[in-house]
Amino acid sequence: MYHISVLRDELVKSLNFENNRNIIVDATIGLGWHAWEVIKKMKKWDIFIGIDRDSENLLKAEKQIRTEILSGKWEFPTCIFIHSSFARLKEILSENQIHTITGIIYDLWVSSVHFDEWERGFSFRSDGPLDMRFDRMSWEKTASELIAYTPERELFEIFRKYGEEPKAFFIAQAIASQRKQKPINTTQELAAIIEWASFDPKSTLRVFQAIRIALNQEFDHIIQSLEQAIELLESNGTIGVISFHSLEDRLIKQTFARFEKGTIDEITGQTTIPALLKKINKKPILPSEDEIHTNPRSRSAKLRIVSKQSIH
Repeated sequence: MYHISVLRDELVKSLNFENNRNIIVDATIGLGWHAWEVIKKMKKWDIFIGIDRDSENLLKAEKQIRTEILSGKWEFPTCIFIHSSFARLKEILSENQIHTITGIIYDLWVSSVHFDEWERGFSFRSDGPLDMRFDRMSWEKTASELIAYTPERELFEIFRKYGEEPKAFFIAQAIASQRKQKPINTTQELAAIIEWASFDPKSTLRVFQAIRIALNQEFDHIIQSLEQAIELLESNGTIGVISFHSLEDRLIKQTFARFEKGTIDEITGQTTIPALLKKINKKPILPSEDEIHTNPRSRSAKLRIVSKQSIH
């Protein structure tokens, strides 16, 4: 299984494999590259759970991992593969009679498969249907429908909030005007409108990112999943999250920060409830120059790791 995984060793090292029994979740298994490195370090009585919203990627990962397991000469943990959003983390584990975990990892990079397959509609570099759904099996609304029915003011807010797009107002206005004449159904049609309205070649990338995030409710799902992961995590268990742009990293940092501070009595100044989480690294871990040279897509990656405190 050859693939250049971003911050692979650093993410795998964030997990503690020394527990009597490890229950580890890969919340974004993708094609299984980080997952396989984790599974190889686990014991036969451990449990590994891989989750992904993309049923096609999940199926590929499961097939490849089970093939590797069958060809191996040592025993592997129980492996469970789940097609779902990681926002359902607690529900997924409960359905499998699991109520605590010892570690969980997230790799929030959008799979290169999504950009390479023109029919998925994630990339404006090739013409395809304006889809952008991670979960084509159960997620009904497409990017084309979002563009068609979202009020102009809300489009402006989406482009500004999720894409930090300076020309958000003009792009939303142009889209609203164009859709009155004919539907916007393809990636090239949308890209042409953005380019005409903004005169900035970077706007297309930012707006496509914003639409994808809004359509798939990515930020809401991240917050929901991290909060559930913190609740489910055993003492000394760890969470490792790789993000790829500043908005994601800020969201993760803010979510963790809410649990990194204890409750202090206003009168005595004493900590009455200790902090639930502790940073493993003061600053996020960045890829080395060698990794960036080998794998340029890793340039913007940041890894944050926290552990759950023992509270007595």
